[in-house]
Amino acid sequence: MKTKHTKYFLFILLLSPFLISQEFDEAFLSSLPESVQQDLLNNALKKNELEKPQYKRPSTFINKPVEDKTGRYGAKIFSMMQSTLMPINEPNFDGNYLLDFGDILEVQLVGQNSTIMKLAIKRDGSLNIPEIGKVFLAGLPLSEAADIIKNKIQISYIGVKAFITLVNVRDVQIIVAGNVYNPGSYTVNGNSNIFHALSVAGGPSSTGSYRKIDLIRDNDVIESIDLYQTFIFGKSSFQSRLRSGDLIFVRTVTNSVTISGAVRRPGIYELTDEEDLSFALIFANGLTNDSDLSDISLSSLDRGKIEKISINNISDLDNYPPRDKDKLHISKHSYRTILINGAIKNPGLYLVAEGDGILELVNKAGGYSANAYTFGGVLLNEATKKINQLARDQLYQTFLNNLLEASSANPNQEFGAVGEIMNELKAAEVSGRVSAEFDLDILKNNPLKDVILQNGDDVTIPEKLDHIYIFGEIYNEGTIRFNSQKDYKYYVNKQGGYKDSADTKNIFVLYPNGETKRIGRKNIFATKDSQVILYPGSVIFVPRKQNNGLFTTQTAQAYAAILGNIGVTLASLSVLKD
Repeated sequence: MKTKHTKYFLFILLLSPFLISQEFDEAFLSSLPESVQQDLLNNALKKNELEKPQYKRPSTFINKPVEDKTGRYGAKIFSMMQSTLMPINEPNFDGNYLLDFGDILEVQLVGQNSTIMKLAIKRDGSLNIPEIGKVFLAGLPLSEAADIIKNKIQISYIGVKAFITLVNVRDVQIIVAGNVYNPGSYTVNGNSNIFHALSVAGGPSSTGSYRKIDLIRDNDVIESIDLYQTFIFGKSSFQSRLRSGDLIFVRTVTNSVTISGAVRRPGIYELTDEEDLSFALIFANGLTNDSDLSDISLSSLDRGKIEKISINNISDLDNYPPRDKDKLHISKHSYRTILINGAIKNPGLYLVAEGDGILELVNKAGGYSANAYTFGGVLLNEATKKINQLARDQLYQTFLNNLLEASSANPNQEFGAVGEIMNELKAAEVSGRVSAEFDLDILKNNPLKDVILQNGDDVTIPEKLDHIYIFGEIYNEGTIRFNSQKDYKYYVNKQGGYKDSADTKNIFVLYPNGETKRIGRKNIFATKDSQVILYPGSVIFVPRKQNNGLFTTQTAQAYAAILGNIGVTLASLSVLKD
């Protein structure tokens, strides 16, 4: 009987014969799990999809071309550039805002003569209030101007209150010049400061200074700012509001010093001639707790030659004036952060030195507890997990390719068993288990067997087990108490024996240490019955019988991958119970 899902795929195939050169038999599709049907169809359509013309949606986002590619501190702050000559966001104003020509005040009178008036400050700096006359406000702070207007109105009108609001802020024309990304003339809001003007112009260029920026008015420098005071120390250094005719001039950077290694914020910093190299350390937010102060080096360019200097003490940085392109490096002690849990006296996160292995880690954690089962220890590594993930995906793709070939050669054959294996393989979690020795005596006698730990490794030591786990094509899956005198057949019979669908020629055994063996009398690559040794915590898996030899190799690889993850899961549970 057709399933709803199968009908859907047949419908797609019938409507789109030009998308795929191969038609699938209904019985063939029905024999596969739905998720495998989907992947099989997608795999067949992939070639056609890749050949379709690709179109990219146009973007309206405007990126500022990155001129300063040196990685200097501060460059990212000015990574965006306005697409117009006006600021996108109007700066907020307060009572200290200085009024001038072009500002518009709203005066609201409440009382016997209630009214609302919008009054502009004229070129002579005055504001004309009806029936009162001119009031000169240019150059006064907003709060002071409001008090003057209120006093005038209170004198002229009895029982009337005045409320003053700045409703329109004048525009000013300024020039941004020097070593700036996009120098030129700009129109900005009258409440703007130097930082607003720099933002509009794209900030200092690759040769521009972040430490020496001048505001020049009538040929006099009325304010010089150091952006580090704001960005690094959190001090507001923008005091003056801009006026028409102002010139913001960005000076040339003099000393760019690179600091790297064991500092909290490595990068390239600008130092003035009055500062020494200790300021680079301050700008980099100081040392990290893994710094190696016995290894501090300075590479300095002097008259075309690179001079390499070893600095004996961190305090000696005070004695070194900066030179442009200096490179200061503070070495790190190399540590690895490792998690160990399970049957260990002090489980948790530990720092181990570069080159340390399991022996050093276990000793740091206080050693094993009395019930530790070291033969079942698990070491998980992220790099190994990525490799296993790739291998699993490639194996699944091989299954799909073989299915396409098999369905073409034998369109009426069913591949239900293969589809189930593929479904299990796709759903199985991938582990990053690394084969490792956990017996401390062995590691002491043979250091070559001690696996070198990597940052982020995860170690689990299970408790002692006295069970064998058996599942697959048998009548009763579960755990059985371990008996050292018995072989795998004993455990199979104990659980009701094989099902008719069992593949008795290819039985898998997963050992607690992660090793997998395949038992098979007629398979020359499998381990013989007499050679199979079981250990507590071993897993016996009886697979389903396959009718097609095309998938024999892939099936064995799939079972090994699935069983490997099961072994990691069982170890994390520590103790299995009936």
